[in-house]
Amino acid sequence: MDLALVIQTALNGLANGALYAVIAAGFVLVYRATSVVNFAIAEFLLIGAYLTYTLSLFFPLLAAIFLSLPLAFVFGVLVERGFVRPLLGRNVVAVIMATIGLAATLDGTALILWGPDQKAMGAADISQLPKEVPNLAFNAGGVFLSSKAVWSLILALPLAILLIALLKYSRYGVLLRAVSESETSALAMGINAPRVVAVAWGISAMMAAIGGAFLAGAAGGGGPGHHLVLLGLIVFPVAILGGFDSVPGAVVAGLLIGLIEAFSQLYLESLLPGITQAIPFLIVLLVLLVRPYGLFGQHRIERV
Repeated sequence: MDLALVIQTALNGLANGALYAVIAAGFVLVYRATSVVNFAIAEFLLIGAYLTYTLSLFFPLLAAIFLSLPLAFVFGVLVERGFVRPLLGRNVVAVIMATIGLAATLDGTALILWGPDQKAMGAADISQLPKEVPNLAFNAGGVFLSSKAVWSLILALPLAILLIALLKYSRYGVLLRAVSESETSALAMGINAPRVVAVAWGISAMMAAIGGAFLAGAAGGGGPGHHLVLLGLIVFPVAILGGFDSVPGAVVAGLLIGLIEAFSQLYLESLLPGITQAIPFLIVLLVLLVRPYGLFGQHRIERV
């Protein structure tokens, strides 16, 4: 066994896993705040990537990524205010169907605004970051890590950890936990629950924008219905594996799924073509047989 190859595969897996972790953390944050499963999360990635692409036409890519975050936050708040909030308290199936409808609407909007072509974000080769971004690729002891992977680790992983710290130690984290336990009780205590929920959707959209911008690095901006939308589906096994109500669980599960995908690509893909795309879902099925609430989800017993 080539140790250098194993280390390289693990680092690349962690780089992709960090992106999965960021996106899934935002997804779980929305579920904790509203108990709404956002089936449009893949489209949030798509919109975030296109926002970054549009800004990159006028600014350096790193500046475009950071400038896209407040725009993504506003986008998330607008979605919550205009689309989700009127549905809260309705039948669960109705809310699910509405978020699926939202996904189709965002797909169509992206197609109208940006067209079906992939976007390269200023790079001559869409598999690379533009030249204006500092090249952090390194090759030491036979271990090579691309600049895109290094940037993913530098930006995505600390962001996921920052979100965990925000929820655990900040005033907003306390308010969010109160709203997630009982919105009615939170309102009675004087907590502005609608604002807390809107901020959760905004943060989720920001996380998706970060993930979308970097996942798009291997496939341009990703055409609507392609690439990023398909990549966004990985959020569901990550969130289920970590536990739908656990942001730290989503981060751990994202890193774990990234590692498993990387080693599956290395050792199993040649024997079982397509197994890399299927294995996250297979793992979730196996884990749910043993732990229905995921690895870190809370076991709730409710009286009916």
